[in-house]
Amino acid sequence: MTKLVLFIYLFLSCTSALFAQITIETERDKENNVIFYATNLAEIPYSVVLNFSQIQNLTTPAGGNTTVVANPGRTKVATLSPTLAGQGSSYRYSYSFAKGNVYAKTKVNPAYLVPVSEGTVVKAVLNNPLEATVGNESAKGSYVGVSFMFDQPVEIVAPRKGIIAAMKMDANVTGNNLSFVAEENFIEIYHEDGTFTKLTVLKPGSEKVKVGQQVFPGEVLAESGGENYSQGPHVRMINIKTVKDSDRLIHQPFPVSFVSDKGNVEIKQYITFEVVHPEEVVVLEMSKRELKTYQEGK
Repeated sequence: MTKLVLFIYLFLSCTSALFAQITIETERDKENNVIFYATNLAEIPYSVVLNFSQIQNLTTPAGGNTTVVANPGRTKVATLSPTLAGQGSSYRYSYSFAKGNVYAKTKVNPAYLVPVSEGTVVKAVLNNPLEATVGNESAKGSYVGVSFMFDQPVEIVAPRKGIIAAMKMDANVTGNNLSFVAEENFIEIYHEDGTFTKLTVLKPGSEKVKVGQQVFPGEVLAESGGENYSQGPHVRMINIKTVKDSDRLIHQPFPVSFVSDKGNVEIKQYITFEVVHPEEVVVLEMSKRELKTYQEGK
């Protein structure tokens, strides 16, 4: 079956513009401990790798490099303790970071809604990285998300509970019969297990949410776009997790299963089905307070 063509970097390179989101400062206390503080300007946690290239008479939390989590605001993230009291100490370090909490775990087995209005009939297909279409054999099989196509424009909804981590909704895509564009509107959602959902091909200016806002499954985020694409109106979705690769952090795409009228499906080939929003999925990750508010509002 035909697969859609798109640049993988549209999904994975969004952190390049956020290079100043995290800053690290150090202080010495009266016991001569070196305390590391992270200032995180974002609405979501970031993972930080502290790489120590030189260290004398100090003990690090985890050897030559230490991975910590910087929550929003200013937080203490690490401490170097003197190895021998009363002697001098020194250190030199660098740091790198990536959005997301590399240590976060899910409390439940998450379920994902197809991110469009309930009752919509969608045609789902795996996306294909551009490199694979121009002869790069190594790119074939690389997972870069899925696309959901529909006959008419629809509302785009949250597939899962989370916080709006980032968005861009001012790109006016011009041209006809497009397959991909270098700049696309998107909304990104951060989930409590440290993963992200990124939705692209959205109508400019149609956002119904703002960065930092908590959303629940089925909540309207924006309106769909794609009318001037070769495949017509559609939305693209990819899920990403932050993982440590040696001494660096990377964002790794991964597939998920979707709720449908045919049961839970993982998109592996072209498939058509109707979108459903079961209440048990909508309330799955709600706290007791959130569930009470939801039930009172019904």
